[in-house]
Amino acid sequence: MRKQLIAVTLMCGALLSLAACGNYSIPDSAPPPSQSVAANPFEEAEDEAGFLAMLTHEVASANFSESGERLPFSYDGGEFRLDYRFSLTGKMDTVGFLLFLDGQPQPYKVDEPTAEYEYCHSFPAGEDQSFSFLFEPVTGSAGDTLALTVVSITNPDFQPDMESTSSYGWYHKTLDSHIELKFNADAPTARSDLPPVREIFSQSEVQEEKVTAQYVENELPKYGWGGVSMDTLDSGIFYTLSYDGGIVYDNLCISAPVTLQYTMCGTAGTNYSIAFFLDHQPVKLDENTSCSVTLSKGGVMEIEAVIDPDKLGQFNTFYCVAVPQDGASAPFFKTNSILLYKEN
Repeated sequence: MRKQLIAVTLMCGALLSLAACGNYSIPDSAPPPSQSVAANPFEEAEDEAGFLAMLTHEVASANFSESGERLPFSYDGGEFRLDYRFSLTGKMDTVGFLLFLDGQPQPYKVDEPTAEYEYCHSFPAGEDQSFSFLFEPVTGSAGDTLALTVVSITNPDFQPDMESTSSYGWYHKTLDSHIELKFNADAPTARSDLPPVREIFSQSEVQEEKVTAQYVENELPKYGWGGVSMDTLDSGIFYTLSYDGGIVYDNLCISAPVTLQYTMCGTAGTNYSIAFFLDHQPVKLDENTSCSVTLSKGGVMEIEAVIDPDKLGQFNTFYCVAVPQDGASAPFFKTNSILLYKEN
């Protein structure tokens, strides 16, 4: 299993280490997590030199050619089964998984054909855990070879209560893995058993604007993209997410409609699928669960949507993901989870 170590500095000043093919370790600067809303992921731990948890995940049995090249899995119609495994040790209670087929949210069952389709299933921590994803593809035609992105999310059931906790801390961090699915048959065209998507936007719009020096020099650094210039903009992928024009790190009280704006720019020709999630279920964008964008040189893609507070509950977890499409060699992104809440 090829590993590439990436260090990511978190807002709380500690360090999170990821490995691209399924290895995830967290320094122990937080207490043993719990699914209880009373757990505080920012509380200091006694041993700051240790690790909070280690996570790995991958397909259970990959196919390889005689030359050692990894081969795609075949889809021959009906319900596809993918045997998978993970190992989560340390002080994390659970791990959840999201699937994206060519960037689109893909609901799935676990192990049994009679199980319910869901977009995120949660599994208790443990070593050498095995299970199977079962799903009918949401997209794909005979002759296609599409990427299936498997994304883990730590302690997905945790949610702040705005009394003992107000942030997600170390929780809801992701690690992605990718396989290819070769279609020998078309994906089903009509489905009646899919889980519902959430409808929280009163309106949404996608447009492209010209990139400006003000955006590159002032806006991108606010979101951690420092050192980018108009000349180097094409060398990477950059995004921002604002709520009524401001940055929200932890929580947002929703008492009136809120306008969010997601922007993305960078390497020209890169294709992404953008999806918003509420409580780990995709949010409807027009009539879809995601929006496809293609980055252009000198352009900024913008998605603007208005959150309707009447369509929310008392407490809701919200985030956005950006998933590469069309086989693009580009990074997966998830914004920090924030709590959308209403005051009593």
